[in-house]
Amino acid sequence: MHQMRAGPAPQACRRDHHVLLVANLRLQTPTHRDVAIMRAAASDPEAQRWLGWPGNMLIPESERDRLLAMEPGRGRAAGHLDLWLCAVDRTSGMVAGGAALDAYSLEAGGWLAPAFRGHGLGKDLFAAIAQFAHNHLGMTSVAAGTDAANAACMAALLAAEFKPGQGPPVHVLQDGRTVPALWFRHDTAQPSRCRGATGRQASARAERHR
Repeated sequence: MHQMRAGPAPQACRRDHHVLLVANLRLQTPTHRDVAIMRAAASDPEAQRWLGWPGNMLIPESERDRLLAMEPGRGRAAGHLDLWLCAVDRTSGMVAGGAALDAYSLEAGGWLAPAFRGHGLGKDLFAAIAQFAHNHLGMTSVAAGTDAANAACMAALLAAEFKPGQGPPVHVLQDGRTVPALWFRHDTAQPSRCRGATGRQASARAERHR
């Protein structure tokens, strides 16, 4: 993977903008351009085997490399996607993937760009999602489901200290496929909220689940 100059990194959470650090990743609220880069990171067939996004969310193959070479953090925040996080590799400054949290179902998901798969970053990604839910949005519990055949995802969830949980035995993906599902959860007895959760973030919605 090629190196690029890392732009100025945000240092702390502020209104409707989150920043969190784990071992090899920095996760932050995405800009509009970041969202396109994050979608490019997951638009290849290998990722979509597990994610099953609808076609209108996918970035054409001809545009993916151009987007993935862009520096993240430029432009205005994508406020309508306030529970998405852009995962940035802390060494290269490149977008390594993304994470998303549904404050109504308390379900989390994550993905990595092709160049960042197979390096153990799935553990960091799911650890960051748990941190985001518990220490930024004040959630006591967060769930994650995966296709029962996705051994890499299950290993990453367990490495991030998610525990096996309960959920429907099958899950219908957005592209219409039905897959066998396994469920995991991460809990804390002491949730908290950061400065970024004071605006239009979903902290109020999360409160209803506590």
